[in-house]
Amino acid sequence: MRTNRVLLCSYIISSMLVGCGSEESGGGGSTPSAPSNIYSDIDVQSFTTVMHPESHCFNTNSKFRTEHFIVAAKGTVSDAKLQEVARVAQNTLDVDLAAYSWDAWSDLAVDYSNPFEICVIASEGSNGAGTKWGFVVGPNRSGPNLDNLVKHELKHTYQSRLIGKTGLNAAHTWYAEAIATALSTNETVSDSQLSSFISQVGLTPTQITHDGIQDAVMMQLSDPSTEYGAYNMAVRYLETQGVSNHALWEVFKVIKQIETSCMADHQAALDNGEMVNPIAEDSTSCSGYATTYSSGATMWNGEVISGSIEDPIAPSSEPGKSRFQVAFDYVMSPYGVSYDGIDDTTSFRDTIINGM
Repeated sequence: MRTNRVLLCSYIISSMLVGCGSEESGGGGSTPSAPSNIYSDIDVQSFTTVMHPESHCFNTNSKFRTEHFIVAAKGTVSDAKLQEVARVAQNTLDVDLAAYSWDAWSDLAVDYSNPFEICVIASEGSNGAGTKWGFVVGPNRSGPNLDNLVKHELKHTYQSRLIGKTGLNAAHTWYAEAIATALSTNETVSDSQLSSFISQVGLTPTQITHDGIQDAVMMQLSDPSTEYGAYNMAVRYLETQGVSNHALWEVFKVIKQIETSCMADHQAALDNGEMVNPIAEDSTSCSGYATTYSSGATMWNGEVISGSIEDPIAPSSEPGKSRFQVAFDYVMSPYGVSYDGIDDTTSFRDTIINGM
């Protein structure tokens, strides 16, 4: 069973964030940038409260807030920068709620009393990462560069909230990054760059199923700036098949439905006195093994649901399909798309490279 990762588009090495919005991907400098007056119509107020103990700004207090965000700093960050980040975040959320016809509370579990948290860390430069609490960002971006980064990172926060407490470990990395990219800066790559990705990594972009494989991708690509654009080309293909933004987001919601079904099987086993572990909020209750619960393997919509995730390098022996694959196939079925039809090299070339 995979536990929830806190950082959704980056990872930590020696306390540094690397990944979405790293300095290698452009858009920031090596020193803090002067705050801009972007979105000056957004109201920002002084506000002091303790940050969540599991967030990156634990043991600190917030300094400002908007309707749906509180913001704190680690290290020396100017008040003007904190306010700029808060304005950008609130504007992004306002635009996205309208674009996706979401309700802040019922869809994302955020409101004035339960805000997203922003942690601005002085040492993080131009880096950023979405978290289930909100997002982490360095102070070295401003204006449109900051705006683009926040647009991307908040998409990961939405993804985690839509899936629920088990978080983005349930989703394939390529899909999470592709959606965040497609619905923010929308970088793309050429067919030759896609072919280079496959030859250098030894996998297609849609085979980057978890963060462990993604770590290797960043080391193997000669041009790491093409990574997210490569993932996004899969979404571009889905769009050519008629897939809407609503359907793209629906995959995350269906993952939650599947996990809820697995949790019901788990709870039934506990109620029956079976020797199983208690339900853990950040771990899946799904199991493809017939012996985990007396009721047999967990199932949803006629499919055996595995507690593992697809791994083209080290496949699991657990029977069934992952929550992501079943959710993806369920949502994409009306459009004639399946995960098996876009993952291996031959399928990827036939559909995404040659099919658009």
